[in-house]
Amino acid sequence: MRLNHKITFLLLLASTISFSQNVFVIDEATGKPVVDVFIYHENKEDISYTNEKGLADISAFPRGLLFFQHPSYYLQSVAYLGSNIKISLKEKIMSFNEVVISANKWEQAEESVSQKIMSINKKTIQFQNPQTSADLLANSGQVFVQKSQLGGGSPKIRGFAANSVLLVVDGVRMNNAIFRSGNLQNIINIDPNALESSEVIFGPGSVVYGSDALGGVMDFHTIEPKWSTDGVTDISANALARYSTAANEKTGHIDIALGQQKFTFFHSSSFTGFDDLRAGRRRSGGYVGEFERKFYVQRINGEDQLVRNNDIDIQRFSGYNLFNTVSKVKYRISPSADISYGFYYSTTSDIPRYDNLIETIAPGIDSLSAAEWYYGPQEWQMHNVRLNVYNSNAFFDQARVTLAYQKFKESRNDRDFGDDRLRTRSEFVDMYSIAVDFDKEYLRSNLYYGFDFYRNDVKSEAYRQNLETNEVTSTGSRYPDGGSDFTSVALYGSFVYKLTDQVTINTGLRLNTISLTAATTNTQALSNSVANLDLKNSAINGSLGLAINLNETNKISYNISTGFRSPNVDDVGKVFDVGNSLVVPNPSLKPEYSLSNELAYQRKTEKILFKIVAFHSRLFDAIVDGPFTLNGFSTTSIDGQTLDVFSKVNAGDAEIYGGSLLLTAELADNWAVSKTISYTGGKDITNDEPLRHTTPVFGKAAITFQEKKLRSEFYIEYNGNRNREDIPSSEIDRKPYLYTASGTPGWYTLNLKSSYQVSEHVNVNAGVENIMDKHYRPYSSGISAPGRNFVFAVRASI
Repeated sequence: MRLNHKITFLLLLASTISFSQNVFVIDEATGKPVVDVFIYHENKEDISYTNEKGLADISAFPRGLLFFQHPSYYLQSVAYLGSNIKISLKEKIMSFNEVVISANKWEQAEESVSQKIMSINKKTIQFQNPQTSADLLANSGQVFVQKSQLGGGSPKIRGFAANSVLLVVDGVRMNNAIFRSGNLQNIINIDPNALESSEVIFGPGSVVYGSDALGGVMDFHTIEPKWSTDGVTDISANALARYSTAANEKTGHIDIALGQQKFTFFHSSSFTGFDDLRAGRRRSGGYVGEFERKFYVQRINGEDQLVRNNDIDIQRFSGYNLFNTVSKVKYRISPSADISYGFYYSTTSDIPRYDNLIETIAPGIDSLSAAEWYYGPQEWQMHNVRLNVYNSNAFFDQARVTLAYQKFKESRNDRDFGDDRLRTRSEFVDMYSIAVDFDKEYLRSNLYYGFDFYRNDVKSEAYRQNLETNEVTSTGSRYPDGGSDFTSVALYGSFVYKLTDQVTINTGLRLNTISLTAATTNTQALSNSVANLDLKNSAINGSLGLAINLNETNKISYNISTGFRSPNVDDVGKVFDVGNSLVVPNPSLKPEYSLSNELAYQRKTEKILFKIVAFHSRLFDAIVDGPFTLNGFSTTSIDGQTLDVFSKVNAGDAEIYGGSLLLTAELADNWAVSKTISYTGGKDITNDEPLRHTTPVFGKAAITFQEKKLRSEFYIEYNGNRNREDIPSSEIDRKPYLYTASGTPGWYTLNLKSSYQVSEHVNVNAGVENIMDKHYRPYSSGISAPGRNFVFAVRASI
């Protein structure tokens, strides 16, 4: 985007005077330049590409027919008579990504990849208009997202979630040493309005990305401003205002980008405010009489009182605020090297933990267990310095060095009903990382290799404060109060070999060592080996894949790979008593491993994409809660009370299986249909129990219409039943109030959204979600989904 596209056209006219011939390519609907259009002459010898201004030099072309080709636009031709050309391209109603980045950290042709990878581009993000990045993934219909509260979103990928799937932002891992096995909400710290694209690897990604990538990798790429190629400073700016009714959501966003020949700058800021979420009013099937917010707690005259909710579908208290900002600068050191710095910051207000606020003392009793339960402001900041070198030699063609520092701050605040003391447990994590990545291309192959290091320093503290007297007393911290550190060092290599024009082999190997130390002053009843933890682990991971392009439209792929997750501070660092049990660290805890097989068939033409995938995974040495011994005994005594000793142990093997189907088809130039459906099943073999993070059948079906400036989509989102016998008994025992008598009933919603390009600079987006105002709750979620939700947004750009 330019500050004024008339400048570009003036440059086109100026080229006429200077006797050079140019072509100016724009989008038919928006009038904005189209980048990377492939232009070729009918003789197939003369070619050119458009730059970031939509311009291409065709001075050397002879007169004749020119063709304009781009993956996202229909092919177009025009007669070239020796003068300048301005041409408009019509965007395809659907387009397919030809290149993926996340597979090996570098660009790779999709046809050579043997693992399922989902890509979401910027235009899709803007049309879908998600509130958070968790909603962005959920809107794809291919990733299941659980929410314990409105300020949440925990993706589940192939039976894994939380600390068993990996978050990556601009090449830097976001998972830290206190990511837990329960559901997480850190993904909301990634602003969807600042994203250029996102990719999801389904299945293990440990060869390239290391620990935690058991189920998959979610790779987010923020906007990168383009270099100027003509000496003119390029400036663009965008603003967004959005309102939606279900939670009275108000969002404001602004970004600005500047590009020069040797310097670029980008800044983005977003603020979102949510009030309490209103659930659907129409309860049917298994939802009749369920999940009604009849009472809530209010403190009146120094006492907790149960107050009747005058609207059972308003989920008090669930609202929160969210702020995100990103700033990036890049400097071109030489034609073959550049260096960049990025600053990322995100924070929230207090986020009520809604599922804990609706827990009753006993089923059927109108009395709540908690008077207060909320997360304190969830803060994340990252400083990212990256050096890129483009200098082909014997060792690499491209090299990248990434240094990053991240700081995490979070807290849990809870108070039982009738208790004057508010407990606050706070955690602070400093995370340092270095990654060095190389790409070397040979005649029929590519070698990707590198080194990475990261370290987490964890501090934890806790106290109780009396709300009436302000007296502060000590209490046990969530993690060792003497501090913890978690360090990983690894070497990896990935080799892609094109055996024939149709067959590509993908192989990879990773060597990883991890160490963890922790110390606690809470040594009561603990041996020295448990109170002072020193854990060292190593892992070797490999992958082997085959991509066979049977012809231009049909592809078969197979992939076998291993993944691992090394126990982190959350696994081994917690010391606390629960009921009649004492949970202690296990100094012998080992990593858990997965072995995954994937088989896929894909058919892709100009108008159809069909893909079906089946997978099977086996989890070994699964980290689970189990009986343990302390000082040689299975029980211990604290303050005269005998407690059973438990710890995290490697005691479980599990089996996970499932599949997915994707179909998109263009019915006509203006109409398209799409369908996704996914299922994940599994079983804890050791305990003969269902697995917590597997999912019911879910997906999305849509029909899309596009005509010049208008794009509309009518779609259905759905989840199948999750029967009670398919839910782990421990999950139901701990949280019976989250499930109905039958488990989690299935549901579907009808939805409509549209986007209209009012002018080159203004776009309007409007829609209505859950048109039928159904009351429903996705499996394992602690809060009901939004009821009928009207959404209206305006985007302005210059």
